[in-house]
Amino acid sequence: MTPIPNSRRLPGLLAAAGLLSALLATPALGQQGSGPSLPVEITADHAEMDERQGLGTYTGDVIVIRGDMTLEADTVYVRTRDRRPYEMEAHGEPARLESPDPETGEMRIATALRIDYLLNEDRMILTDQAHVITASEEARGKRITYDLTTDVIEAERGEGDSERVRITIQPRDDE
Repeated sequence: MTPIPNSRRLPGLLAAAGLLSALLATPALGQQGSGPSLPVEITADHAEMDERQGLGTYTGDVIVIRGDMTLEADTVYVRTRDRRPYEMEAHGEPARLESPDPETGEMRIATALRIDYLLNEDRMILTDQAHVITASEEARGKRITYDLTTDVIEAERGEGDSERVRITIQPRDDE
């Protein structure tokens, strides 16, 4: 027998289910990549959606999957416009985003205490303990802007000498 939910929680649960359904029902261009029309699947310990404000808040071991991109964090805020997600703000110790390079298939990994992922632009801004690893380079800095489409990384330093930008360029294998 299925328990009947607490009647005071039922409207919130229905709203959460409605917004999640809207996020998942967004038409997909294909399951590869992370383009603006791919559905978003979110699992978390707790979810709260405010459809009027276009804001979903997910907490507790949050995992977001969009195409072949995976984001893991303690807390994720998903901003929507016309019931379509356009921005994710992730916080963690650290938050971690993984996405394969569309040309090489090599995994790109980005970590930071805060990751702002602009879905329509396929660009992310990593803040505090920012770290990006690609097949050809590794970057560390206080703040990193990373364009996933063009594979361009821009890193900024923090206040102290220990927060200077660090870049490692991997030599190309000439086989």
